[in-house]
Amino acid sequence: MPAPSDDARQRRVQQRALETRDLLLRAAVDVLCDSGYAGFSTLAVGEAAGVSRGRLVHHFPTKNALIGAVTDHLVRSYAELAPAQVRELAAAPQPDRVAQGLGMIWQLMNTRDYQAFLELLIGTRHDPELRPLVREFERRLESELMAAVRALSGPAADSPEFAASLLTALQAMRGLLLISSAGGHDLAAEWETVRGRLLLLFRPTA
Repeated sequence: MPAPSDDARQRRVQQRALETRDLLLRAAVDVLCDSGYAGFSTLAVGEAAGVSRGRLVHHFPTKNALIGAVTDHLVRSYAELAPAQVRELAAAPQPDRVAQGLGMIWQLMNTRDYQAFLELLIGTRHDPELRPLVREFERRLESELMAAVRALSGPAADSPEFAASLLTALQAMRGLLLISSAGGHDLAAEWETVRGRLLLLFRPTA
């Protein structure tokens, strides 16, 4: 059996490896947000993280391996954040849970993490190899967000039209964020307008 000192040394090595991996993932999000997909590379991420090329390649041997890890990291993050938000919001009285749910999703999407995804989405236009990674991320993220709104919305989620309306709302939010990324938009004001229209989708039909 390894000596206790060997065990402790191995744990330190593993901990440093996890910290380096997390540092690289956070740096990848920053590079995507600040430089776009056009400026995204393993070299740029390594420089942003202050990690040598050798250490980066040890964790992520290719650009797509890094992107796959980034998308997985983002989905896991949303999988933790969304239910936590639901629990917090559900504890407070609210007459319109659907409106509350849409507001929650907007807050979760209007972040640098989601901006990083949008940059990847833009990148798929000229990078066919990127498309499967982004599509899978989009599928998983939509599933997490829709499950969170369903959990918060209560009986309203039982409506046959609820899932389709919610998917339309998510797509509208994504489109609004994509358009606003070009600049020159009052995002808060535009969201209020879009939010009001989206809520009409959830009104019971006669």
